[in-house]
Amino acid sequence: MNLSLRLPFTATFFLFLALSCSQKELPSDVEIREAVYGKDGGQIIRVLGQKQINLDESPEMETLVLFQSGTSEVLAAFRKEGSSWTFLWRLEYFLQNLGPMFYDAKLKSWVSGSAPGKEKNTFAGDCLRRIVVAELPGDNFNSVFIEVLAEEPPLGLFSVPMGYRKGKKIWDGFQLKEHEELKRSKRVDFEYSVKDKSFRIFPTNPNFSQEFVFNGWEMIANLPMQPVPSFVSLEVVPKFEIGKESQVTLQLKNRGNYVSLAYLSLSFPEAGNVRLAGETQGVRLYKKGDIVYNVVSNKKIPAEYPLLEVTKEGWANNFRYGVKFFYTPKESMTPKILFRSTYKFYHEIVSIPNQFSIAPFERDQQGFPSYLLGAPAN
Repeated sequence: MNLSLRLPFTATFFLFLALSCSQKELPSDVEIREAVYGKDGGQIIRVLGQKQINLDESPEMETLVLFQSGTSEVLAAFRKEGSSWTFLWRLEYFLQNLGPMFYDAKLKSWVSGSAPGKEKNTFAGDCLRRIVVAELPGDNFNSVFIEVLAEEPPLGLFSVPMGYRKGKKIWDGFQLKEHEELKRSKRVDFEYSVKDKSFRIFPTNPNFSQEFVFNGWEMIANLPMQPVPSFVSLEVVPKFEIGKESQVTLQLKNRGNYVSLAYLSLSFPEAGNVRLAGETQGVRLYKKGDIVYNVVSNKKIPAEYPLLEVTKEGWANNFRYGVKFFYTPKESMTPKILFRSTYKFYHEIVSIPNQFSIAPFERDQQGFPSYLLGAPAN
């Protein structure tokens, strides 16, 4: 894929995010280049813009820097620690010599030059078209969403959204390359809802407008008749210790649509001992050797490790649901726990995550892609 990317950095930083700062509060060009490329790497950089913003759970502010270096355009994050700067992460795109570009809504295409009657936007670049910094559900910090201009035959120039949370990709707009409206318009416009903390693509086109919500791992298209079980919290009391039992409480919220029946599955590849807690209605525990269904081989197999499966009926939008159990780790104080959800869409079994997910996943013993649940730090 040939990414020729471009950005008038239309920084939609909300007022409480856009904090001005003096040059002394920002890394120098030399500090930026050495942090990103090393002391002996990279070319002279040209800084296009800088902003202070909170980008993770720490109370300290981070600094976003947009710059060009050689054939690259980079958005990098830094944090001031004492008198030095710590480099956190970067998003790097490769340039082509396109010159100034703007989107002509009447022509439905990207055009050379500057938009008539409009001043050049702050932080304008040659890769990133737009940057939105916004909070996701459950977060008290901001994630970064960008509109990226790319060039690929036969589409030519087109733009798509990309999302990054703490530097890790959670939304990949290149998955929309075959979208009918993108082929026609050459641009995937998007807007952020402060109320719902969600994003909508093609917001002005009722035929193609689509909401995306965050499920704790990645952005998910909010489709009709589809639930989106989303991570809220994972509590472990006391903290995991090998050979000792802990009470585990997983809180989820359905950020999708109402579903009459959904299945929530927790798998324990490192074995250990799993015990149900209290009320067990709708909850079933499969132990090693019990018969489970494998979707890849399309047959029943003996379980290799414990599986806890919850049958959730009548789950409405924005309602929470908690799963509680006891677990005794056998191999590690940070045991691997896999989570997935499935539901029936007519005669099809749909799972989240799936083979199209961009968040890291592993296949469980039943052949389904599953997210990795991280144990909280105690």
